[in-house]
Amino acid sequence: MKINRVFARANHLTFSIPPIKELLEKYVGDGKGWADPFARDSKVAEFTNDIDTNTSAKFHLEALDFSNQVSDNLNGILFDPPYSYRQISDHYKSVGLKASGLDTSYNFYRRVEVPLAKKLKVGGIAISFGWNTNGFGKKLGFEIVELLIVAHGLHHNDTLVTVETKLV
Repeated sequence: MKINRVFARANHLTFSIPPIKELLEKYVGDGKGWADPFARDSKVAEFTNDIDTNTSAKFHLEALDFSNQVSDNLNGILFDPPYSYRQISDHYKSVGLKASGLDTSYNFYRRVEVPLAKKLKVGGIAISFGWNTNGFGKKLGFEIVELLIVAHGLHHNDTLVTVETKLV
């Protein structure tokens, strides 16, 4: 497993942070067969979704609905959800919805990951972003191949990027 720690300024557009952009270019390529359930305006993946209808995502579904409906045999998954329960709640409020108890718990992430993991082909790549390196995990058949730690300085949380391959 490769581990790398770099410095880059924070940006709410995660994929525009230079070392993250470089990592995505390495793994994602043209994005064909990739799914991104929390895309905002990102065009890195072929299948993009964001609950906010004011974004340029192709779909505007709740992430769980998108994960259940996206194509099978995916090449890869970009998983860049809100990083905390408060951020989840704030994002729902920003689009006029109220987050439920399930939405502001560990279940929020896992409910979206499970159907996506089933649709990713063996050998496919999942790239997860957040304040931890849990990723999709061994229980779903994944193995970590690379970790990128992006330090942002001051008292800003690092962005942790977990790259995994699906084994089974």
